[in-house]
Amino acid sequence: MNTNIDEEIFEYLSSHLTSKRLEHSYNVANLAVSLAEKNGINPLKAWLAGLLHDCAKSMTDKELIKFFKNRKKNFKYFKEISVNSPHLLHSFAGEIITFEYFKIKEESVLKAIKNHTLGRENMSILERLIFVSDSISHDRKWKHAGTLREMAKKDLNKAFFEVLIQKITYVICNNGWLCHQAIDTWNWYVSNVKKN
Repeated sequence: MNTNIDEEIFEYLSSHLTSKRLEHSYNVANLAVSLAEKNGINPLKAWLAGLLHDCAKSMTDKELIKFFKNRKKNFKYFKEISVNSPHLLHSFAGEIITFEYFKIKEESVLKAIKNHTLGRENMSILERLIFVSDSISHDRKWKHAGTLREMAKKDLNKAFFEVLIQKITYVICNNGWLCHQAIDTWNWYVSNVKKN
């Protein structure tokens, strides 16, 4: 891997994200490293996934759809997302940018970036860690963020479940479109983990 990767990432994010989103990316990376150490995960992988999880976040809906025009859509609900909630494509675009631009080929990092918004069935610890860190990083001020930060330090799975509940509830309470992938994530987790 390129030894100047941190500098390259900073330069890229600084020119592609707002200052608020850049700060968020560093907050997510810092929390991810902290949680990685408690869960036996390589902190460098957590740092990279945390920093790059929103690298496509500033793209408009039209830009995101155009980004995928001549690319393979390696996820299930592309058409539905494109029509109903194209901003959700940023996580899938982020995976591709990480691979193509930064030449990061570590599959666990790529999957964590790809699935940080909607989750997926049978997520790895790193995927769940980034999913949680994105929602409860120190710049997040919503009602339960602080409580869930403390919970995540003790029990990542429990925090993951609570963050998933919060995400789904937020969409429903705001009359938003709930992507089938989030429902798939919920159903898999309830069927295979929560009941145990």
